[in-house]
Amino acid sequence: MENENINSEEGKSRKSRSSFLMTLIIVIVVALIISGITSFFIVRILTSNVSSSSDQSSQVSSTTPARVVLIMEGSRYTMMLKGGYDIAVVDSLQLDVGSNQARDLITSNRLEVLEAIRMIFMNKTRSELSTPQGIELTKKQIKDSINEMLGFTGERKSLGVIKVTMIIMTITTSQ
Repeated sequence: MENENINSEEGKSRKSRSSFLMTLIIVIVVALIISGITSFFIVRILTSNVSSSSDQSSQVSSTTPARVVLIMEGSRYTMMLKGGYDIAVVDSLQLDVGSNQARDLITSNRLEVLEAIRMIFMNKTRSELSTPQGIELTKKQIKDSINEMLGFTGERKSLGVIKVTMIIMTITTSQ
């Protein structure tokens, strides 16, 4: 009988050990599953924030002003004025644009843009380009003409030409 008691106690201790081990294994597996799910969601949230910030940075870079040099400083580009007797010597002409798209369009359509500017000058007289107000008006006309030609009107106007910087060296009479 004593052997049976000892055997039954050993059986109970084995059963309690095995049930303890099973419980411990179940707790560890559940903890691993919960930590895995939590890690998945944390990584997903962090990567969505990173992609959102990169989307925002790409939007910022596409709307940051860029500079396009149409007439490089020192090149002394000549423009005929109204009537064909006077010539304006433009030393530099630069455009500040509101987007990379506008910069690319101006670069790819450089000849058309220069032709539009030339047409504006052909409608100007010496006296119109001899005053600060006349030069500012010409800059505004250049800006508006290029924006219209490239389709940067209305709501998209801020993505086109923002500012025109122009240096006219002299106005001379052609002989």
